[in-house]
Amino acid sequence: MKKSMIKCINLCVLLLSTTLTTSSNAQEIFVTAKQSQVGLFTSLGGSVIPHREVNLVAKLPGDIVFIAGEEGDAFKKGDELARQNIDTLMAKRDQASAQVASAEAGVRNAQMQVYNEIENPNAQSNAMLAGMPSMIGMFSDPMRSMTGEGNSSFQKRTNLFAMNTQLETSKNALLQALAGLRELDENISNATIIAPFDGVILRKMVEVGQPAQPGVPMFLFGDTLQLQIRAEVPSRLAKTLNKGVKLNARLDQSSEFTPITVSRVFPMADVMGHTITVKFSLPKGTQASPGMYVEIMIPESSKQIAKVLTIPSSAVIIRGSLPTVYVKTNNKLEMRFVRVGDVASNGWVSVLSGIYPGETVLQNPTSATKTRQ
Repeated sequence: MKKSMIKCINLCVLLLSTTLTTSSNAQEIFVTAKQSQVGLFTSLGGSVIPHREVNLVAKLPGDIVFIAGEEGDAFKKGDELARQNIDTLMAKRDQASAQVASAEAGVRNAQMQVYNEIENPNAQSNAMLAGMPSMIGMFSDPMRSMTGEGNSSFQKRTNLFAMNTQLETSKNALLQALAGLRELDENISNATIIAPFDGVILRKMVEVGQPAQPGVPMFLFGDTLQLQIRAEVPSRLAKTLNKGVKLNARLDQSSEFTPITVSRVFPMADVMGHTITVKFSLPKGTQASPGMYVEIMIPESSKQIAKVLTIPSSAVIIRGSLPTVYVKTNNKLEMRFVRVGDVASNGWVSVLSGIYPGETVLQNPTSATKTRQ
């Protein structure tokens, strides 16, 4: 009697493990098996890169006196990242400012001389005569014209031309001084490294107190809010890649596929490696970091591609050596053994037998089955 009762209990447990009702777990997600393209894919290595990255270098000689942050620190566009010593430049700027002031004084003096020549013609020529130069000029100028010793009108034009030339020279000297001052201001601004866009410091290559020369790298700065993948694709495979083509990739040898999109195909192939650089866009919010290794699934254009039934790889669980899935039938879960094949173009796994088109399977049966069992 006891043996028959134990057999009955074991049979009930077996039936419960293979046929489960779906009403007890509201969080179960079911997906419908669908036809997808399956063929031979080439797994190609690539790396995650920021959407934008720049090398920020020193633009003038000087010691580093300030660094704003370390690797991973985020900054807004226009924030100050580093600054070099500018004591020598500030001393030169004081000198240039004095030259500008002197040039401005020279312009004012030349303007006054022109005004004086207009209001008091031939003042310099008559200045050699003592006494009252203005009254003497009233008699001396006509007498010179009558005796043929000079032309007062021509002398006036000559003096005025000389005064205007002096004024023009003074203005040019002022422009030259202002240009020197602007050049120094530009050099002073170059002593400060500014963030060119919103991003983070990916690599810091200088420290406070370190002398820097023009062209010395200081920071690798990048925008990590939008990530990309860069890969060198053989020419035979790059023929199938155009902007907007959707593929799948595995980040850092993960078992899950991440959808990616071709964003740019470079127009020129590498002469030595016969490869073409291709960039792929990652979805926003992807958990990845610059420099991470990526496997990209690129279809072989030379092989025939067929359409077969596919389901998510997460729906397949391994019991012993046989893959199984849970199929929803009449509002119940039915465990079935299946045969799986290659990975499809959408990242799902192909099913060779055990499931029919239109049937729905439990997307992630591991937690559900463990909970119920």
